[in-house]
Amino acid sequence: MELWKQLLSDDVGVLSLITIVVASLVVSVCVGLFIKKTHDAPKK
Repeated sequence: MELWKQLLSDDVGVLSLITIVVASLVVSVCVGLFIKKTHDAPKK
């Protein structure tokens, strides 16, 4: 719990947390699209 308090105690920590969350969302969406495209690919 102490680490969360340190992370959120200043602007740099908050911006770091936002960056981590946004990057995780982008990676998740890209992986989801990749999986969907591979399942929808026409089979020869």
